[in-house]
Amino acid sequence: MKRIKYLMIAALALISVGVVAQTKTNVFYGIALPMADTKDYINPASFRGASIEYEKFVNPNVGLGILVGWNTFYEAKDRDTYPLNNGSITSNQYRYLNAIPIQATGKYYFADDDAPIRPFVGLAAGTYYMEQRIDNGLFSTSYDGWTWSLAPKAGLLIPINFRASLAVSLDYSTSFKSSELDRHNWLGINVGFSWDY
Repeated sequence: MKRIKYLMIAALALISVGVVAQTKTNVFYGIALPMADTKDYINPASFRGASIEYEKFVNPNVGLGILVGWNTFYEAKDRDTYPLNNGSITSNQYRYLNAIPIQATGKYYFADDDAPIRPFVGLAAGTYYMEQRIDNGLFSTSYDGWTWSLAPKAGLLIPINFRASLAVSLDYSTSFKSSELDRHNWLGINVGFSWDY
């Protein structure tokens, strides 16, 4: 009888470790709406963004992970006279911003795996590699470098089957001002898929 009791305890422990050790991969297509400082630099929405996140659950409702991604912004400005370092130039102007996040993530899921909808809130924190460039005719000015970043987020998982879910989320990305780069902010609208394994 003692042996059966110990085997049952060991089996329950293994099952609970399996649940806690659950992992998830999230892949998103992202649309970014410039806000605040970024809107002053580039106004149009960006439809060129993607991210992938690997997430491990430390308990059934809390996941920790790592995210990498890419967003690019672009705006063509009308012909005008624009200032340069040593004067000014009359030309069309083209503005670019590329942002590559490498962030640690944490999320809290409000429902269990078997719920029809799993809402979540979370935070991503880490760094962005940013490249900011302005082209005026033959003259180009660019700045690049690393900067700290934060991105609070909220979203939903809508299960498709026992392993895959449709994923929708909103995040507000902020990259902080550095010696080389301006501060940037944008609202991200992300749609993708999530797989458990």
